[in-house]
Amino acid sequence: MKTYKYLVLLLILGLLLVACGGDTATDEPVVEPDNTAVEETEEVADEPVEEPAEEVADEPVEEVVAEPMEEETAVADLDGAFTTFLSGMTGYNTISIDALNEMMVEEPPFLLDVREPSELTEKGWIEGAVNIPLREVADNLQYLPSFDTPIVSYCGSGWRCTIALVALEALGWEDVRGLTGGSFGGWVEAGYPIAEGDIPELVALDAAAPDPAMVVAMQEMLHNVPDGFGAISADDLSIELVENPDIILIDVRRPEEVEENGYVDHSNLIFVPLEQFIELSADWPADMDAPIAVYCGSGHRSTIAMSILWSYGYTDVRSLRGGFGGWASGGFPAVGVPEPTFDMDAAFTTFLDGMTGYNTISVDDLNLLLVEDPPPFVLDVREPSELEANGYIEGAVNIPLREVADHIEWLPSFDTPIVSYCGSGWRCTIALVALEGMGWEDVRGLTGGSFGAWVEAGYPVAEGLPLEPMVLDVAEPDPAAVAAMQEMLHNVPEGFGAITADDFNLALLENPELFVIDVRRQEELEENGVIEAANWVHVPLETFVALKDQWPADPDAPIVVYCGSGHRSTIAMSILWSYGYTDVHSLRGGFGGWVEAGYPAAEFVAP
Repeated sequence: MKTYKYLVLLLILGLLLVACGGDTATDEPVVEPDNTAVEETEEVADEPVEEPAEEVADEPVEEVVAEPMEEETAVADLDGAFTTFLSGMTGYNTISIDALNEMMVEEPPFLLDVREPSELTEKGWIEGAVNIPLREVADNLQYLPSFDTPIVSYCGSGWRCTIALVALEALGWEDVRGLTGGSFGGWVEAGYPIAEGDIPELVALDAAAPDPAMVVAMQEMLHNVPDGFGAISADDLSIELVENPDIILIDVRRPEEVEENGYVDHSNLIFVPLEQFIELSADWPADMDAPIAVYCGSGHRSTIAMSILWSYGYTDVRSLRGGFGGWASGGFPAVGVPEPTFDMDAAFTTFLDGMTGYNTISVDDLNLLLVEDPPPFVLDVREPSELEANGYIEGAVNIPLREVADHIEWLPSFDTPIVSYCGSGWRCTIALVALEGMGWEDVRGLTGGSFGAWVEAGYPVAEGLPLEPMVLDVAEPDPAAVAAMQEMLHNVPEGFGAITADDFNLALLENPELFVIDVRRQEELEENGVIEAANWVHVPLETFVALKDQWPADPDAPIVVYCGSGHRSTIAMSILWSYGYTDVHSLRGGFGGWVEAGYPAAEFVAP
């Protein structure tokens, strides 16, 4: 019994000892979850071990906040990017060929060639350019420079590089310009140097870090650029407007341009100036798949707007090539187009006052000019069938005579020298009159038999047909002047107004009312004599417009103009046509041919 009690006392004593050791047990990690820690608030607040506990509590909160933020940045801020771009434009972010050439010497920009490699292999490229085809630009951003480095984008004609500059500006590059004036084609035409051979390998720069969401957006846009790059001609648009009256037109010109020049006549037309394109996005079509055609003055701004709409997911958007200017000059339906105000007297007086050698050039002189840097712009006004049968001068652009004023976009700047030629020298004279009348300042006609003389002289001839003319869009003649010259050229008669000495003699006999104009200088008349006619008048070519009161009052009167050989009289005939005279001929071979044919010459008697 005593032993039993002794054992119980030992057991109780052991339990008490265990209970007394509880203060040291609270330092062990296993007791941190004990609820007593919450009750002892003052001690817990003073303990430094609670600081990591607060950090641990903050960590899951930060993770929860970060996830929705990542979801928000996954959506590209197109509005912000394009607003920044449009508000910062200078000259609609274009650069001329001459200005780029100057930059290349002073402080070269980063050159981006967005053509296909096959185009570079065939035609060359601007020295130092990096080649990334348009649809792959957003896939190869590691090869581009820092955001603040000036970039000049170029392509074949100026269309694709505009789409590229829109994408790059959206991605964050701050100074991207598109090369105008025909882009690479214009660069070559201007005679500036090109590189040829193996295309240089791309070099990774990794100098910019665009927003990943914006990269995805621009990849999506560029990957889906359609064949033809979204361009639509005035002819094709006019057909579509008839076949699908629901097509939506967007005019992105400034209000003053619309008021001054007019607009396309179409029921579904909305006006959204490019400068406010994002600000007025509520005016865009609600249907993302709606057929849309955008136009501006010439085609550049509308291509910017088209690219922006593509970026927002619009699927059927095109840009009018040549813009409203091409539409109006093509005679398509327009509203508010001002009445022509072309000062034809001033245009032709300027031309006649500035003539040098009556604006002719020999085949030998042309051959010398072609090896200069830059060469002149050579214009072949024969029919394509003639080129195919007989060849052409290498580098010439072919626009048949009656279509010259219909294709202003293929012609160079006003101050670029142009040499026009044809089969014998007749049609090219008519063409030079039209071009000078529209504002070109240095147009000459190839004399001596024109292309025939070129061949006879043994100068090189290219065979077949030349390449399709490049769109340059560098000259902006008065639309009224263009319309006047179109009217004149479209009505050039069969035979191009030439009359032989035999036919002229017969006409004088059959029609004594025939009006005859001698455009030679007075000293020529005194030295060589004149062709005798009842209605003969002397109006020297140099003062032809100044003395237009000497012209017949009746615009339908039959008229024959002559000079020494036929060149000056063809200039005068073309001017008369431009003023609306309907029955004018130029004597082939002139006074010299008349005399050689055995017809009489009368002594000139001064009035």
